[in-house]
Amino acid sequence: MLKRALILLVLLNVHLYNVKSEEAFYAESIIFTQTDDYFLHTVERGQTVYSISVMYKVSVESIYQLNPDSRKSIQVGSALKIPQISGSYYYHTIQPKETLYSVSKKYGMKGSNIIDANPGLSIQTFTIGKTIRIPTNQVNTPMESGNEFAQKKETEALLTQKEKGEDIQVIKVALLLPFGLKENTNVTNASTNRFVEYYEGFLLALEQLKNSGISVHLQVHDIGDDDATLSNLLKQPTMQDVHLLVGGLTDKQIKSIASFARNKNIPYVIPFTSKNDEPLTNPQVFQINTPQSYLYSKVSTAFCRKYKGSNYIFFISDPSSEKMEFIQTLESDLTENREPFRTITYSDNLMNEIKALMRIDKMNVVVPSDDSAETLLKMTSALKPILDTNPEYSISIFGYPGWQVYGGDYMEDYFRLRASFYSVFYIDPAASDAKSFYFNFNKWYSRDLINTFPKFGVLGYDTGMFFIKGLHEYGTAFTANVKKVKYKGIQTDFQFERVNNWGGFINTNIYIISFNPDLTITKNTSK
Repeated sequence: MLKRALILLVLLNVHLYNVKSEEAFYAESIIFTQTDDYFLHTVERGQTVYSISVMYKVSVESIYQLNPDSRKSIQVGSALKIPQISGSYYYHTIQPKETLYSVSKKYGMKGSNIIDANPGLSIQTFTIGKTIRIPTNQVNTPMESGNEFAQKKETEALLTQKEKGEDIQVIKVALLLPFGLKENTNVTNASTNRFVEYYEGFLLALEQLKNSGISVHLQVHDIGDDDATLSNLLKQPTMQDVHLLVGGLTDKQIKSIASFARNKNIPYVIPFTSKNDEPLTNPQVFQINTPQSYLYSKVSTAFCRKYKGSNYIFFISDPSSEKMEFIQTLESDLTENREPFRTITYSDNLMNEIKALMRIDKMNVVVPSDDSAETLLKMTSALKPILDTNPEYSISIFGYPGWQVYGGDYMEDYFRLRASFYSVFYIDPAASDAKSFYFNFNKWYSRDLINTFPKFGVLGYDTGMFFIKGLHEYGTAFTANVKKVKYKGIQTDFQFERVNNWGGFINTNIYIISFNPDLTITKNTSK
């Protein structure tokens, strides 16, 4: 299976190893206070009580005790009391008129100590209401006495110095993928093939980059599911000076690689899973697949903007579906915007019950509670007869990334019912870059991409192109300049946001895919 990949590897002079085994709003009336017992955290979009508890290394229950109403829900922009836990850090909420110099003076340490504890701190993120970590360990350097004006100027300059770095002549990349999984793992052979395809797509990116004059030294390692193998690998001399780490699948693998990346100050890309907490506390981590809490919140905002003033109908076919969290997010945002909505459950008389809720003077938006083919069939089967007998109705269905898998069977229905769905990943088959990639992949590997969502080969290509281009352009200052990297992905764009001043990055890119009555498809990026 790796034959064609190995041929391309040789042509690229690449080395193969072990292939066996929100920002807070501020007004005059808002006053931020804190005590020795707690500090205030301003809730940002996408955050949950759980993610906040992980961020500050406190229990969920301790947050509930200080904020009883948070057991029901938390609102964006509200202030949560977070218990101060003695340890390596004290958490400080930036007050009006405070500067890095005044904060460092308050805690009796150099501004560089605070900068080191908050890798994401910059002139853009040192803002009122933001929380920063204040180190409490003994290595902090006391502020020197002397000219206060000079000290202030020097301290404030620290917030802008991170955007400078050194060039990297040959970019060293380590690709860590589970090619050889044991039989007792839950990952199937089909999944293993996907990792091979990811690797093959990554190689095609290297070919493209080499043609543009970028030099890359690639290590490829099979990390399987053996913890000892990965642990030994991370101790090897060849791993100590790489510029980029990519891979990992299981929680244990990701935790091990992330810890290594933090200690060595190496950017680490988590390409597959969205269910991982490392970005909350590790400044070196880049997570491509958006966590659901951030995803749902951003999609809900885009939904409310797209369908403002519509007649909203939620079709609850499976109350136990994990997508109910998305429905609840929509309901919360619609309520906040004073937009009424209706809810309906499945019955044998579904068509008439939905019709009774529709309005002729508004767009009728129907959203199901899960992404199954069965639910999609029930919904479309009820809506099509309504349009047959009442063409004056305007109807749009809104759904989920999984709808891409059913495209072949439901394409006609998508256009007729003005379907839209959100997705982190989407390939426009008519786009020239997609056609070119498909052609080159088939040319090099004598087969087509595996019919999965997302396409792992394209994911590997997009990942390689974005991160290596960024490292080539910004060198050792890549992390500080990640938002400036320009690359339009074939399957996903990269809009990385740092989750807090001391954590890592998540990709917040969201597409809204719409099927229009004129039989065109539009792909809009949600800002």
